[in-house]
Amino acid sequence: MYQPRFKYNDRIVKSLMSIEKYKNTVEMLPLPKDIEKELRKEAKLKMTHYSTRIEGNPLGLEEVSEAIMKNRDRQGLKAEQEVRNYWNALSFLSTSKRLKIPISEDFIKRLHSIIEVRGSGRRTEESEYRGPTRPGVLFAVYDSVTGQPEYIPPEANDVPQLMKSFVAWINSDDARELPAPIRAGIAAYQLLTIHPFYDGNGRTARALATYILSIKGYDLKGFNSMEEYYVSDLQGYYTKLQMNLPVLYYDGRNNPPDLAPWLEYFVLIMEKAFQKVARIAQNKYKQQIDPRVNKLEPRELIVVKLLLTKNGEITPKEIAGEFNVVTRTITEWAKEWIRKGIIEPASGTERIRTYKIGRAYSDLTLSDLGYVETDQ
Repeated sequence: MYQPRFKYNDRIVKSLMSIEKYKNTVEMLPLPKDIEKELRKEAKLKMTHYSTRIEGNPLGLEEVSEAIMKNRDRQGLKAEQEVRNYWNALSFLSTSKRLKIPISEDFIKRLHSIIEVRGSGRRTEESEYRGPTRPGVLFAVYDSVTGQPEYIPPEANDVPQLMKSFVAWINSDDARELPAPIRAGIAAYQLLTIHPFYDGNGRTARALATYILSIKGYDLKGFNSMEEYYVSDLQGYYTKLQMNLPVLYYDGRNNPPDLAPWLEYFVLIMEKAFQKVARIAQNKYKQQIDPRVNKLEPRELIVVKLLLTKNGEITPKEIAGEFNVVTRTITEWAKEWIRKGIIEPASGTERIRTYKIGRAYSDLTLSDLGYVETDQ
């Protein structure tokens, strides 16, 4: 079974921690369904555009959108068909996630067959691994400028066993114990290293990483797109994948190299992408938020939340416990809150025993404050 080799370093750990922070931010923000749908569609469009752009697709973002909207399947320009294929592949992944389809060789072959549909005729159910090339023909990844081989993958005869070993690792306990970003990064790297198909390996590897992240909840509600960051620095992307290793697979890549340089880059790109999604989600949330909530100071926001989670009434002692202050301090703060109409006395006259939420704020919900309803 394939056994990747790497060690965590400070940069990898830092990025993983940031990824978790931004992931939690997005998950906790309540957004209207139409806004979520808009963000998912935009992310899917960007993933389609940028993942195909990495492989040389010339269409711009608007042209990609138009090609998808045409929905003519295998008609039109090759570039249009290519982006529709990737869009369909992402739809396939979404359905597979809902159905909890495990990753297998057949799954990867099916994914590739959707990505690589060409011309008219019946759509094949699964792709086949590449076979031997003609005598005198070298199967390699070539530099688009120099024309020289950048990477010479393993021989076709070795591909079936390498893929079997690779998929066994994906489904192993060792792989499942890894953080999802690390597992996805390793999977993308190794599929590209094996290069099991004649074409479409890059798109398939990125799509596979997307699936691994999504089934573990790292798709940020479907808002995430990492590919645009690869496009912004394509040379850096390819350099990190190469890791200064020999061109020929059998000269060092067959004995798993240290993947830390690639994983460091992969999780850094994730961190940047997640940070952007969190910022967009926060901005969308603020645009939808009740203007009354925007006027609340941090302490006032906490008091309103307490009242919404305590059946509408709360004692000065309970508020004091939340802020770790004495009850007398809450009595003083409460005067201002009452003046603003945020709270009202619920019981007691000269000495208030409990407070309730003010009439002007009584229709607020936890979602209005930015909390999920399960906090109740």
